[in-house]
Amino acid sequence: MTANSIPDGRVGRRHWAAALWLALGLATTSNTSNTAAAQELTSTLYVRNDSDRTTVITPRLRMAADLAERTRGELVYTVDVWTSASIDIRTSASRAVTEQRDEINVALNHELDGVRLGAGYRYSTEPDYESHGGSLGAELDVADKSATVGARLLANHDRVGRVGDPLFSERTDVVSGRFDFTQILDPLSLVQGIYQLTRISGYQASPYRFVGIGSDDATCQGQDVICLPETNPELRVTHALALRGRRALGERLSAGGSYRFYLDDWSMRSHTLKLEGAAWLDDATLLSLHYRFYTQNGAEHYRPSYAEPAEAGGFYTRDKELSPLHSHRLGLELSRSFQPDPSGPALRATLALGPTHYVYRQYRLLSDVTAFEVTLVGALSL
Repeated sequence: MTANSIPDGRVGRRHWAAALWLALGLATTSNTSNTAAAQELTSTLYVRNDSDRTTVITPRLRMAADLAERTRGELVYTVDVWTSASIDIRTSASRAVTEQRDEINVALNHELDGVRLGAGYRYSTEPDYESHGGSLGAELDVADKSATVGARLLANHDRVGRVGDPLFSERTDVVSGRFDFTQILDPLSLVQGIYQLTRISGYQASPYRFVGIGSDDATCQGQDVICLPETNPELRVTHALALRGRRALGERLSAGGSYRFYLDDWSMRSHTLKLEGAAWLDDATLLSLHYRFYTQNGAEHYRPSYAEPAEAGGFYTRDKELSPLHSHRLGLELSRSFQPDPSGPALRATLALGPTHYVYRQYRLLSDVTAFEVTLVGALSL
């Protein structure tokens, strides 16, 4: 997300220290330092449209305030409105689908001397899905505050249903632990390492996706095709390791990069490379540009088509996100702050946009998808 703090009119190391920490996503809890605004109100609108006939509109409202000395609370309400006539839906002979998801996040953060503690709760609901999640986090300054060690534990319990079928009910449980270490190399440079371990158990398929056994494209169309519900393993353990770095190049420029490696026990491997740069156009305007490349192999049980049900150990899917793929994304972000009175309220406005191109190397129903995303953010600090 964009910065929570607003530039004070002096471009220099103070700006870049804050910007670098923010760009790396270092904090496991919200910023509760004395420099944070006592109250913040942020409104965000995210819109995504792609060539697979899917549109997502997501408004978001965030409120944060100091509840006591060194204690800060946060409340976030998010709505996802999703409309799709994607290839999955079209090959199921279904009409376009529109659904809405509502989510509430509540977080409480407390700062001690050199230690920041946080806890959060998330509730999400939609017509065929309900999710409860919680998180606990801690962040510790070490090495004379030149380094930070952080840890975070997250857990979700989800209930999966199917519209029109009141008897269908499955559960999914997720437990994840994240550990990070951040080091300030010098006044202008930061590096960070992150490791995340996640265990997912329970139902991990789509209740609406069926796989045709004996068809050329895994759909249920054609003669002598056996149509079965998608079946994925009920246990998935994932590992992700990321390395990030950023450096200020003088007073008005910075550059950074990151690499992430992912693997799981479904035999999936992925690599993500991201390069980014930012420039202060003036004391209140920040322009950022980034490029991201992503590539993955397919899950062990993924096939473009299946000759028989036991071909992949009794598991079968036609989820294109489990197939071999790669993507390219460009992003541009412009952020400007307004504070006519240095002692009064401050407003920050941000526009972020960019295209992403996905290439599916073994998915017979679709070879590629192009998506375009736009995000508008308005943040008021008191």
